Amino acid sequence: MAVMRRLLPTAVKAALVGLVLFFVVRSIPLKLADLESFLIHANLQFYSSMVVFALFLMLQAGIWVLIVNAAGEQAVRNGEGAKLPLLNGLRIFIDSQFGKYLPGGFWNYAGRVVLASRAGVPLDAQLAAIVYENILLVSAALCYALILLVSLDIAPALCIALVLAAFVLAYVYYDKSSAIVRGLFMRASRQRWLQRAAGKMTAAFARGSGTGAFRSDAGLSRSRFFGYLFCFLGSHFIMGIAFWMLTNSFGRGSIGLLYAAGTFATSWLLGLFSPLPGGLGVREGFLVYFLSLKLGAETALYISVIARLWNMMAEAVFWAIARAVSHMTGRVKTYEKP
Repeated sequence: MAVMRRLLPTAVKAALVGLVLFFVVRSIPLKLADLESFLIHANLQFYSSMVVFALFLMLQAGIWVLIVNAAGEQAVRNGEGAKLPLLNGLRIFIDSQFGKYLPGGFWNYAGRVVLASRAGVPLDAQLAAIVYENILLVSAALCYALILLVSLDIAPALCIALVLAAFVLAYVYYDKSSAIVRGLFMRASRQRWLQRAAGKMTAAFARGSGTGAFRSDAGLSRSRFFGYLFCFLGSHFIMGIAFWMLTNSFGRGSIGLLYAAGTFATSWLLGLFSPLPGGLGVREGFLVYFLSLKLGAETALYISVIARLWNMMAEAVFWAIARAVSHMTGRVKTYEKP
């Protein structure tokens, strides 16, 4: 029985890795022979673009760590949780990132909660960070999507002025609106079934990471919210550079940098409505549509297929770098400690 208990965690981890790999392979629309041939003949610009995209993922993970620590700042001061170190945060982010390829579309967030709770991060700070991160990500992507739609005459230029006005209003009334939102979360967190579920999760994975109730101070100030928004705008620009390098690496025509950033951001946004893991199908479809306007349908289809593989390879590069840095610095993952 003791041997079974020792082997069970390893067996569960192996089963999860196998399950993720199964769905990852299924989401790549290439045969093994075609995949091998492409990777052998791909040029330096393709691999350089993949490294740049991995940098974008690292920036996105780093911003998430900042948001988590800012949201849980007061709880940490009160001794109700721990601050998440940057390296541990990067490891947690990328270790859980592959869960997005599992059916359901939420397993990456569930993985973050489990691993960050083991690291002692307050649960309410994590939940607040998930909400803020998605609001900021969507807002940043909308900005680039709007630039694309205006450039294609799909949306009038007046939309840019309206979005700017919306941001000004959000800045002016941020404190009032955020207080209302926090109040709604606090009411919801008082539901007994939610408290029981959060309590079980905290007891199972956390080490003093707070209660399941949403604290009124588990939020971002106005300056931090808009500061992180600019961070996401900057990271999305890095993403645009990576995708621009990718599209121009095939020698079948070229597109502008802002057009590339807008295309990838818009496809990502629309992929959120896909019922399949990782926005599969929907994102590729819109990539084909927007790229075909500049490069032709055949080239656009080819790039959309390779883009899925490219994305996964960049995530693997991020994971390998995080592992290597952690190993070289001799730091141990706190969330793996019992």
